[in-house]
Amino acid sequence: MLATKEFNVKKSDFWEWYNSIIYAADLVDNRYNLQGFLVHKPAGAFMIKRITELLEEGLNKTGHEEVLFPIGIPKENFELEKEHVEGFAPELFWITKMGDKDLPRPFALRPTSETAFYQMYSLWIRSHNDLPLKYYQAGTVYRAEKETSPFLRGREFYWIETHCAFQTKKEALKQVKEDQKVFGKVLKTYLGLNYMVFDRPEWDKFAGAEKTIAFDTLLPDGKVLQVGSTHYLGQKFSKPFNIKADNEFVYQTCFGHGVWRVVAAVVAIHGDDKGLKVPSQISKIQVAIVPVGKNDKTQVFKDVKKQLKSFRVQIFDDIDKSFGFKLNQTELLGIPVRVEVGDRELEAGQATIFDRFTGNKKQVSLVSLKKEVANLFKEQEANFKNLKDLPVYQIDSISDLKEGGIARAYFIGTKGTEAEQAAKDLQEKTNGVKVRGTLFGVKETVPEGAKCFMTGKPAKCVVYLAKQY
Repeated sequence: MLATKEFNVKKSDFWEWYNSIIYAADLVDNRYNLQGFLVHKPAGAFMIKRITELLEEGLNKTGHEEVLFPIGIPKENFELEKEHVEGFAPELFWITKMGDKDLPRPFALRPTSETAFYQMYSLWIRSHNDLPLKYYQAGTVYRAEKETSPFLRGREFYWIETHCAFQTKKEALKQVKEDQKVFGKVLKTYLGLNYMVFDRPEWDKFAGAEKTIAFDTLLPDGKVLQVGSTHYLGQKFSKPFNIKADNEFVYQTCFGHGVWRVVAAVVAIHGDDKGLKVPSQISKIQVAIVPVGKNDKTQVFKDVKKQLKSFRVQIFDDIDKSFGFKLNQTELLGIPVRVEVGDRELEAGQATIFDRFTGNKKQVSLVSLKKEVANLFKEQEANFKNLKDLPVYQIDSISDLKEGGIARAYFIGTKGTEAEQAAKDLQEKTNGVKVRGTLFGVKETVPEGAKCFMTGKPAKCVVYLAKQY
């Protein structure tokens, strides 16, 4: 692990800081000899597992059921929905051999699972009694990405995907709103991550969707990161896959929870120049106990350990390391609460507790230590509820764009050739600024006489712009 002094300063060189911190904090190891495929160390694997569990709790409460599908998808499944196969064709990993023999039917490693689920839905759904059908799967997907970066973009990454079928369009659109609530609760309440929800423009939809709703958070370097997206599919998959209830094609939705990218957001947004700051819900170690001197062998110290046994605890008692090194190590790992116990404190029946998120310390009675630690976790989550909105600035022309951040602008539209061309021109002239879309569920009024910031023609909508990962 790196010493804290070896980190680049987060504000001045975010990218270098990020790529130092994920390895120094022992989240992943990229030395596996297959590019784009990472080994997740215990702390990183735990974060993935806990985020998945939190999301699954919300899905289970809203009537979803878990299933497990094969990793392989036959070629003919992809070819049933034209937009879908065109959208994913460049990213597919194909399995063409078994041993030294060519397979008669090549299959792909799943890049997403619509074409796997819906082949089976055509067998499972027969009448309205089979609806709604709300299934989900947690696991890995595979995409042949050209450039990869841990937790941001990989050839193998972790997520949850839901696939739902309904009798009516109204029910399906209602599911899209429910998706927003389930995902949003985990992001804000447990992880302290704020985001904006955008209705993506026509040219930037999920391949095969009628409508795409995406969750964008803002990283410290001013680029946005899409951490999840939910899609109204309408009947665009039910017709080619022949999914009918009472002889009528069903309406469908799907939702990709970007578990991997949520880890990236936690690291990037909460971390500082000392290391990670990991919310207690997803931290492999919730409490670090750091003894001062040799008191870790005393009966009183054993009582401290016993009192905190209901938490995930690790004792930093390596006698070959200094007290200062141990403190730095707990901060590097992002452990949310640290308990310091020294000879004098134990004699006085006290301990010092440290809040990694605020940096505050206070002395507490050993008798009430468990309660004080539990309260500190609650305070940390309470502070998550006071998240500030992501910063947005207004522009009237392309020259008003800043180097990073989210801009708000009047635009010619989100459909049609002219609007799509204006978006392409924007991206080319700004080295990557994209139209993220319009605010989902919010009707923003365009002032009378407002002009599109790109074309100068009458504006039809309010859009948001940013560079992305």
